[in-house]
Amino acid sequence: MHILLFPVGFILWYLAYEAKPIINDEVTLNWKEKNTIKRNKLSNIINESF
Repeated sequence: MHILLFPVGFILWYLAYEAKPIINDEVTLNWKEKNTIKRNKLSNIINESF
């Protein structure tokens, strides 16, 4: 009975891994660009204050 447990667990893990959501690259790039702009603005403000 234990011999069947590992293959069944592996198959279930594989199915769950394949069903993960697809990352939308455009949204990710847009988010990263906005964060980069915010970070640059904050670093400029900090640099100007010193």
